[in-house]
Amino acid sequence: MNKILAYITLFIIASSCGFFEGDSSLKGSKIVARVYEANLYQEDLARIFPKNISKKDSTVVARNLINSWAKQQLLVLKSEVNMPSENKELENLVSKYREDLFINSFKEALIKQKLDTIVTKEQVISYYNENKESFKINEELLKFKYIQIQKDNKNKSKLKRLLTSNGQNDLYLLSEEEEQFSSSFLSDSIWIRYKDVLNKLPILKTYNKEKLLKSSNFVQKSDSLGLYYVYIKEVLSKNEIAPVRYISKIIKEMILHRRKIDLVNTIEEVLVDDAIKNKQFEIY
Repeated sequence: MNKILAYITLFIIASSCGFFEGDSSLKGSKIVARVYEANLYQEDLARIFPKNISKKDSTVVARNLINSWAKQQLLVLKSEVNMPSENKELENLVSKYREDLFINSFKEALIKQKLDTIVTKEQVISYYNENKESFKINEELLKFKYIQIQKDNKNKSKLKRLLTSNGQNDLYLLSEEEEQFSSSFLSDSIWIRYKDVLNKLPILKTYNKEKLLKSSNFVQKSDSLGLYYVYIKEVLSKNEIAPVRYISKIIKEMILHRRKIDLVNTIEEVLVDDAIKNKQFEIY
C-alpha cells in the first residue's frame, strides 16, 4: 500500500507541472532551461513570476523557479523509468482519481449555477425550531457591558446607574459619555463566549466564576490602570440551547449544505432517468 501511495504522490507531482505546459511549437520566447527533452520557456517563467520585486531579488527568484521546475521534471522522468510498465492497481487508482476530479468539477459548476444561496430569516428560525436539541452549547455565553474609567472620576455614581440599567435610552446616554472611558464595550445584545470576555477583560480572571456568571450581576474591580464597572446582563450555562441569533450563521451554512446535497442527488437521479429513457443505460 505504501508503494501505491508513493506512485500516487509522483502522479500528483507530475500533474502539478501543468502550469508550465503548453504547445512548444506555439512558444515565441527563448528557452531558459532544459531537462532532457522538456523545455522551459521565458513566457512560462513570466506567467508565474511574482510582480513588484526588485531587480536584485528577481535573479534569485528566477533561479528558484527554474530549479523547482527542473526537480519536477526529473522526478517525473525518474518515476516513469522506475515504475512498472504494467501496474493495473496503479492504473485503476489514477483512473479513479481522474474520474473523481472531473465529476467533482462538474458538480461544483452545476452547484454554482443552480444552487439557491438565499437563506431567509424565516428559514433560519424554522430550521432552528426543528433542530433545537442539536444546538446545545458546550461553554458559557454572556451578554455583558463594561466601562473602564479613572479612579478619581467624579461621575462614578451616574455612570454606574446608566451601566446597570436595561433601558435603551440609558444605554444611549452612557455611550454619550465615552470620552470619559479608557476602554468600554456596550453592545449588551450580543452573546459572547465567557473565555472571550476574559480575554477582553483579564482582570475578571481573578473573580470567582460562579459568583460572576449570574444574570443582572454588577461587578466592580480596579487595578493600576483604573476602575472597571462590569454588568453581566444575561448568562447561558453549558448544555443550554444556543440562542438563534448566536448560531444563525452556522444554521445558514447547514441549510446551504443540505441544499447542495439535495441538488446533487436530484442531478444524479435526472441523469440516470434520462439515460434509461434514451436506452443509454440498461440492466441485464
